[in-house]
Amino acid sequence: MMDVQVRLARAEDGEAVLAFCEHTWENQSDYIHLVWEQWLAEPEGRIFVALVNDVPVGIARVFMVSESEAWWEGLRVDRAYRGQGIARILNSQREQFLRENNVKISRCHVNSRDKVMLGMMTRRNRKIVAHYIPHKTTPISTVKSPSGSTFTQLNYRDFTCALELVKSPNFYGENNCFYVSPGAKWQELKIELFKNLIERGLVWGIKQSDRLVGLAIESSLKQKSPETFWLGYIRGTKESLPILLLELRHLAFQKKYSSIGGFFPTCELLLNFLEKGGFWKSYTGVFSLFQWDNFS
Repeated sequence: MMDVQVRLARAEDGEAVLAFCEHTWENQSDYIHLVWEQWLAEPEGRIFVALVNDVPVGIARVFMVSESEAWWEGLRVDRAYRGQGIARILNSQREQFLRENNVKISRCHVNSRDKVMLGMMTRRNRKIVAHYIPHKTTPISTVKSPSGSTFTQLNYRDFTCALELVKSPNFYGENNCFYVSPGAKWQELKIELFKNLIERGLVWGIKQSDRLVGLAIESSLKQKSPETFWLGYIRGTKESLPILLLELRHLAFQKKYSSIGGFFPTCELLLNFLEKGGFWKSYTGVFSLFQWDNFS
């Protein structure tokens, strides 16, 4: 029986890890080489490495997006060692770490093309809580909003009405109260997080007659796509969403980004506005968001 050891990643693991990550998929390049050093440096994350004869043959990462929420990513196994239980061993290590640190909720997303990972999640009884489709487009240099509509950066005085918009069922867009935080990690848009995002100037809104009718929150994909102005949340009325999307394209131009994009929820109305607003699907397939309780 093969002896597999697991420990936390070290800088010297990089050469072997990046070598087998070159062959993760048949017809698609991996991104691990873009984030490896960043992942090692981030104190909120842990990369677990599986070793056979002291040689790295698999990795799996977990990142604490908050004290009670973890994001799973970066499960990779050397092609020569697939089908031998390496992924199961790494996942068990992640689970043990989270339980020991009393982290209750875990999430991850899986692309609809990744049949192997979807099958693994199904066998583990993981539940899908939402679906998202990445879209992207180019910035625009000018925009003319309808009379009576104002695009503005929200501040602490707008917090109460902004929170009401997030919580109310009478708006379209993100209905599960998730924010796609930097690095494409979903977390619950809790009150303290929302306050922090407003204080940092990352929340933008559409007001009509001084009433907030739509809002969006900035995010980023860090090293994966630094030239893109990424959105982590969007919600609004039927009338405000097309205006908001155009204003955000103009904001991206003002900030000197070469493109604007995000993971958008599969709200039919929003997807229709994205298409009409010049956005296109930037990835093949749909991303399913899974969520589970680490203690159940």
